[in-house]
Amino acid sequence: GSLHTFDKKTQLARIVIMTTSSEQKQAPANDDNKDDTSSSLLKLNIVLQEDLTIRGGAQLWLMNCGARLQAIGHQVTFVLPTTSLLLEDLPAIAGASVKTYDADAIAKDPDSFVAWFTDILRPAQVCVTLVRQQRGQFQNVGFVARCISEAKLRTHLIAKTGTPDASYRKSFYGALLGKQASVITIAQYTKDFIVKNIGVPAELITNVYNGTDTSKFQRTADMAVEAQKRYPCVQGAYVVGCIGSFEARKAHPVLLRAAKKLITDGRLANIYCLFVGEGPDKQMLLGMIEELGLQKNAALYDFTKQPFYVFERCNLVALPSTGKEGLPNVLLEALAMEKPCVATRAYGMPEVVLDGQTGYCFPSGDVDALADAIMKIAGLSDAKQKEMAKRGKEMIFAEHDKAKQFEKILEIIKEKAAAVKRSVV
Repeated sequence: GSLHTFDKKTQLARIVIMTTSSEQKQAPANDDNKDDTSSSLLKLNIVLQEDLTIRGGAQLWLMNCGARLQAIGHQVTFVLPTTSLLLEDLPAIAGASVKTYDADAIAKDPDSFVAWFTDILRPAQVCVTLVRQQRGQFQNVGFVARCISEAKLRTHLIAKTGTPDASYRKSFYGALLGKQASVITIAQYTKDFIVKNIGVPAELITNVYNGTDTSKFQRTADMAVEAQKRYPCVQGAYVVGCIGSFEARKAHPVLLRAAKKLITDGRLANIYCLFVGEGPDKQMLLGMIEELGLQKNAALYDFTKQPFYVFERCNLVALPSTGKEGLPNVLLEALAMEKPCVATRAYGMPEVVLDGQTGYCFPSGDVDALADAIMKIAGLSDAKQKEMAKRGKEMIFAEHDKAKQFEKILEIIKEKAAAVKRSVV
């Protein structure tokens, strides 16, 4: 998910602009209005469902998706837990419907919610769900598939998934519905994993990479000045940035130990690790910096909604995660800002951190390999580092632009919904 770029007032203003720019119209049900004209076939009814209550990158994506679909004339219904943090933002999407359920109650007794969910799904051509872990007796995608199947609805189910989990089952991806369900993954790694390990048919999966807002991540002279003020470092330092939650899966100690090694062996005595984030491991990391004697070579800064200043301050960006990742936005944003990256060779990270092209990958948790990866970039001439930075930026702007990637997913949703609509006319 996205770390940081959500500014609530800005986001709401964008949604309001999007939803007031088009006339809002109620989409017809998929089993009514059989005398529709061909033009009205494009007015669709779409359900968007999320079972988590947080407001992270995936949830903001769902909200933006709904805002965009509503703005172009479709009818969107959000189905969320009563404690979802998105609920306070959704009134800004004019015309959208919001339905809520008790997350604890459905986990204990999903059967009692079947009729309620089915009534919501009945008029919809498409339901987009974000794949989540099972809670008690409830797993959101499998449950929606059950409702569609038992009521013999024509609704097409789209399961959008990020980082896969070996404990997931085929039912988590709508397997009950066969070809009436499809999957959107955010990285080729994810697609390959669920085909090989979970048995989801490859032909039902479309990979659409996450995108980043490239308009935000463009360097300027003023940005460089401000970055120096916000993140002062020792003069002449080689700054390695690491943005992310201060938690175990992000493996910040691996980077600190790699920095200590580079200082001790003299290869990069001027390394400076710039950590930006928040989380439970903050005090542990501060203690480790002192224990390793890195007080002049590392610092922790608070979470920011303006990470472009962090990137501007860095020579390269490191992501040493040993825990679950999908295709981290921090890598897309760093590369867009012309910063080479070093990252764990796992999950979707090697799909954008291309060895020798946009940075280097290293084995999970390997301190020596991380130190070597940093040196492979730091040891390049300024001209070679600039070439690497340029390649990274070009790749992100060409293949990971947020607007372009978002439109690809919208087209999939509209295509599936239109096919259902046509089948009942």
